[in-house]
Amino acid sequence: MKRWLLCCAGMVLSMAALAASPQDGSVRASMLVTGTIVEVRDGSVASCTIDHPEKLPPAVGSLLTSAIPTWKFDPMATDGKATAARVPIAVRVVATTLGEDKVRLEIEGVHFGPQDHHPGIAVVKQEKPVYPPAAERALVYGTVYLAMRVDPAGKVTDAAVQQVDMGVVKRDAELNHWRELLGRASREAASQWVFTPASDATRPYRIVRTSFTFALNAIGGGSTKPAYGQWNVYEPGPVQPVPWLDDKQATGGVDALPDGDIDLVGQGLHVRAQQSRI
Repeated sequence: MKRWLLCCAGMVLSMAALAASPQDGSVRASMLVTGTIVEVRDGSVASCTIDHPEKLPPAVGSLLTSAIPTWKFDPMATDGKATAARVPIAVRVVATTLGEDKVRLEIEGVHFGPQDHHPGIAVVKQEKPVYPPAAERALVYGTVYLAMRVDPAGKVTDAAVQQVDMGVVKRDAELNHWRELLGRASREAASQWVFTPASDATRPYRIVRTSFTFALNAIGGGSTKPAYGQWNVYEPGPVQPVPWLDDKQATGGVDALPDGDIDLVGQGLHVRAQQSRI
C-alpha cells in the first residue's frame, strides 16, 4: 500500500500502553483524529491543536504531538507573497500487532482541509446513498471515498469510487463484493449532487472529494459508526485508479477524509512528502 511518510512517524509499544487496543491480534485497527495546524511563511508548523485530546489513547496523542511539528510544506502564497495559514487536519492512525504483546503505531494518511482564507465549495443539493439491503442484512458496514468532477454550473459530470474501507473482517472475495455494492450506491447518490457554481467559469471542471459512511444501528441504541478516539477494525480497500485524476490527486491520505466533508482537490497545503511501499 502506498502511504505518505510525512516523517518517520511510527513507534512500537506494548499492548498495555496503547489503551483500548484491538483484542483480535490478526486485525489492524485505526482511528481518525482531527485538529488544526498553523503553517507559517517558510512552510513549517508553528503550532498544532488536537481536538479532544482527552478522548485519545495516550500513545496516539504522543505520536501526533511528536510527529506533526516536524512536517514541512510548500509555502502558501497570496498574490505572489508567502502567507501563514490556519488549516484543519485529519490524521488516520493505524495500530498493527507485531506479536509478543507489541503494537506498531503509524500515521497512515493525512487530509488537509481548506485554509482560513480559502472560500472552498458548497453543496446546494445532496442525495444520501441508500444502504444496500443485502449489505444491511449481512451486517456489513464501511466507508466509501469518492471523487467527483463538477462542471462550472455545479453539476456532477463524473463520480468515481477511490477507496472503500470495511469495518468487518471477512475473506478478500467477500470484502470485494461488499465494496462494490457500497461503492455503487455511493456513486449513484453522488452523481445527483449539485454544487455552487464556479467563480472561474473558464475552467472545464473542479474535482471534489467526499465520503459516505454506512453504519448499522443497534437495537436499543448504538451504532457501528466509528466513535472519536476509539479503535475500529481497519480493512482498507485498494486505491482505485481514476482516469481524470493525476498522480498527486490519486494518492495520499484518501481515507483520511472525515465522514461527509467536502474537499476541493488542488487547494490548500502541499506537503513535502515521500511515498513508499510498505
